[in-house]
Amino acid sequence: DLESYLTDYDPRIAAKAAALLTAWTGLPRTAAPRPLPAPTVTLADVQALRGQRLRVTIAGRGAFDIALDPDFAPLASVRIARRAAEGYYNGLTFHRVAPNFVIQGGSPGANEYAGDAFYMRDEVGIHRRGTVGISTRGRDTGDAQMFVNLVDSPRLDHQYTVFGTVVSMTGPDVHAPE
Repeated sequence: DLESYLTDYDPRIAAKAAALLTAWTGLPRTAAPRPLPAPTVTLADVQALRGQRLRVTIAGRGAFDIALDPDFAPLASVRIARRAAEGYYNGLTFHRVAPNFVIQGGSPGANEYAGDAFYMRDEVGIHRRGTVGISTRGRDTGDAQMFVNLVDSPRLDHQYTVFGTVVSMTGPDVHAPE
């Protein structure tokens, strides 16, 4: 089962698999990581998203619309829009609800550690109530997980990507933060 990890895109995983297989079998194994192709973002992609919104529907609860800001955060805006169009978010949850802070979702594992395969460069911004950002596990490790600021969060300013703003909400259980 470890054989496939010899070619994992993460060189640390590939190296660890090689070390384990060498130790267990006594035969030298070599890591051969295969980097994933980087997603491309073109000017046409950015232009196509200007003025666009994403609708997030929470089953049985309501929905909210996010106005994308592809001029300020082109990588994140294009990536989130692409993943949404591919159905990546279908059936996923908001696994983290921190009152008076954020709601966070977009993890296939419903946790803060499982996300999309590619990391992207940070496009840091100002985190006001209603802005939507990208969750990370450190600098330039954003994936497809997103969070909505429920309050102004200056402690996040200039540390996390902001790619949009919640502009409308509907449904009996969806309430605007006060």
